[in-house]
Amino acid sequence: MQRTESLEKTGEQLTRKGEALINKAGDTARETTETVVNTIAEASETIQGKLRETGKEVGEVVNAVSEKVRSSAQYLESSSVQEVVEDVTILIKRYPIHAILIGAGIGFLLARGRTR
Repeated sequence: MQRTESLEKTGEQLTRKGEALINKAGDTARETTETVVNTIAEASETIQGKLRETGKEVGEVVNAVSEKVRSSAQYLESSSVQEVVEDVTILIKRYPIHAILIGAGIGFLLARGRTR
């Protein structure tokens, strides 16, 4: 009887710890998403500022890029982390060479940024 109670207590403790870890991971994911959304929104505003400073022809290109950045921010804000991961997985499967090149480029930029 005591052994069963001990096992039940251990199971309850493990369940609580697991729930705490899941909640912490969810909070971290939400915070990261908010940071990314804010960074993208700031980038969009910067692009809009540059748009006003540039000529009409270049401005049209910058405006198109700015709109894509803004729509990306809205997508990240309205989607859950799980949905974003699924979408990225689909894109990587559809365009594996592009994904490798983008990953290599990001890795290069991160490595270069760390050396400065």
